[in-house]
Amino acid sequence: MMGDYNQRPKKYSSDRQGGYSNENQAADPKYIFESAGYKAEWITNEADALLPEFADKMGKYMADNGLTNSKIRSIYGEIKRIQMGEFEKEKASFYLLKPKVAYALGRDKKNKGLQLFKFIFDRSTKDVSDQKTYHNFCNLLEAILAYHKANGRD
Repeated sequence: MMGDYNQRPKKYSSDRQGGYSNENQAADPKYIFESAGYKAEWITNEADALLPEFADKMGKYMADNGLTNSKIRSIYGEIKRIQMGEFEKEKASFYLLKPKVAYALGRDKKNKGLQLFKFIFDRSTKDVSDQKTYHNFCNLLEAILAYHKANGRD
């Protein structure tokens, strides 16, 4: 019987290696974000001709990977509400958006579209400091969500 133990078939092929394969890497939200060419200047300065291309890639990926309008509706509504007011008076609400996004992802951890939204949100909010940069942040998200809606299923 001892000899039979050593004769177990391997569960994994010998070509299995750690890390990402190109296929897995391409589907990873962090990789998608980092390879798409995000520019902090879109927040700190203004949009340029590359922003729509970035927004299209992000919106399409989110639509294709499970992000529905209902999952981001309350977050987007709060973003727009803050935009209607004065940023200085709404700073506390702005800072509380981050936990709302984290909570949404916590309820649906495997949603790659929502993971990408969180990457975009976390990175772009680092550059928001005043009314102008908040307005630019809103423009970026609106462009992404417009492409998300154009490619969406709900």
